[in-house]
Amino acid sequence: MKIAILQLGTFGDMILSTPIFSALKSQFRDIEITLIAGRRNHIVVAYNPHIDQILIWDKFPTKLLKVILALKRTKFDFYIDPKDHFSKQSRIIAKIVVAEKKIGLNPENSKIFDISLPNENFNKHLHFTQRIFQAFEPIGFKNTYSEIPIPELFVSEQSRAYVENYLRNQSLDKEGYLVLNISAGYVSRTFSFESLVEIFRSLHFKIPVVLSFHPKDRKVALNLGERFKKIKIFWSRSILDTIKLVEHSRCVITPDTSIVHIATAFLKPTLAFYNGLDESFNKFHPNNPNAVIIRAKPGDNGIQSITLNKILDAIDEFISNI
Repeated sequence: MKIAILQLGTFGDMILSTPIFSALKSQFRDIEITLIAGRRNHIVVAYNPHIDQILIWDKFPTKLLKVILALKRTKFDFYIDPKDHFSKQSRIIAKIVVAEKKIGLNPENSKIFDISLPNENFNKHLHFTQRIFQAFEPIGFKNTYSEIPIPELFVSEQSRAYVENYLRNQSLDKEGYLVLNISAGYVSRTFSFESLVEIFRSLHFKIPVVLSFHPKDRKVALNLGERFKKIKIFWSRSILDTIKLVEHSRCVITPDTSIVHIATAFLKPTLAFYNGLDESFNKFHPNNPNAVIIRAKPGDNGIQSITLNKILDAIDEFISNI
């Protein structure tokens, strides 16, 4: 059985989608999985052994043409777009793919897909990963998990060596450091610089702290590193390096971003700061029994309504329990 799956979302979306690949391979022994991924997010699954082929949907003309031709050459048994909200790009790709049956969310008054999936209004009670699993039920897939499946992440040998070399150079033991991530997709969901300064000024960390950050926050990381010599800065070349850094860590502190879900993959003790939007939290909360969640006030799209005292108290208690 040949199936094509579309996942063009964020790093976090791809991370939360990863359990479906091994689950499909387990239930359908003869299945061949082709994943259509985005230019950025494909790296998350580049070394996943359960995916037979990855096609990168890159809008650069020559690369895009190559992918389109590859999709046209293959006739799939099923094409599945598991998204439960409308996307023009998904609509275009669905028309390009050649498949016996196409499964996805049909826009109102239109039938692009042979089998239509429920939209997000019907899925509000479901976690993102559960929504992904639900999309495969029309092909006979049975969700046998009693709990929300956790992500399954695989990295390159290069990332393994890079991180282990970093740990040696910094005299850090595996399971002997804390990853503190300062970046998120939205500025409103990150700690202010003043809060970060106060965190390191006021609190005593019992184990070394490794700072993780997106390249856009490079200046903030360097500034903190200059002010507080106890901070160790990690220069990640890609999300694969970050995955390996988290895997070897003792615990993680982070605002709501993909690192929450990376930590979940390895069941790391995690202190996560989330917004105050219930619908968003229900969809993306960490299904990690070792996670402690601090949420903003109801209606707050970021974490700015979480007071500095509450942040400090939460981190202090979390560190004390490690």
